[in-house]
Amino acid sequence: MNKLDTKTRQKQILDASLNLIKEGGIQNLTMKRISQKVGISEQAIYRHYRSKQDILCTIIKYFNSHFETVFESVKEIEAVDERLQAFMDGHLNYFQANPATAAVIFSEEIFQYDSTLAQKINRLVERRIEVITNFVKSAQAEGKFNPELKADDVAYILLGSLRFLVTTWRLSGFKGDIRIKGKSMQATLLQLIG
Repeated sequence: MNKLDTKTRQKQILDASLNLIKEGGIQNLTMKRISQKVGISEQAIYRHYRSKQDILCTIIKYFNSHFETVFESVKEIEAVDERLQAFMDGHLNYFQANPATAAVIFSEEIFQYDSTLAQKINRLVERRIEVITNFVKSAQAEGKFNPELKADDVAYILLGSLRFLVTTWRLSGFKGDIRIKGKSMQATLLQLIG
């Protein structure tokens, strides 16, 4: 096999890792299986990633980077309710294009016994709660959302609904287009909080 540049090889390793998790859960992710999927030795993997945890941390980092990009891109949308919808659409579009990421981000067994990974996911969730809470407060100030609702409770409801939608889609074997059900769910949620 030809020698690839570091960035290309790291992407191959991450893609193989995501596919292994998608195919068989976190228990399917081993250095041996990654090496077989990529077609390199286990030692070659260790030149790029120190451990399985390091690979998972990198996947979380990429997802978080995507989240921040979505957050920045929707800031320019003037109507707050449309901004919130675009924010949720950005996540659903990402999961539709990268379904294996859902198996990592929404997998309790991965984080249950690993405090480093749990902390990374917790920070990611806290940031989303903060962003959505601010969206909701802005929408309430504009008269778009019910001002009597607690903004952070609404944020938890929105994120919880999104999480449940992605989890059921993952459990179905990623059947169908998650964005279709997501649009319907968004419309219902926006009616409830409007």
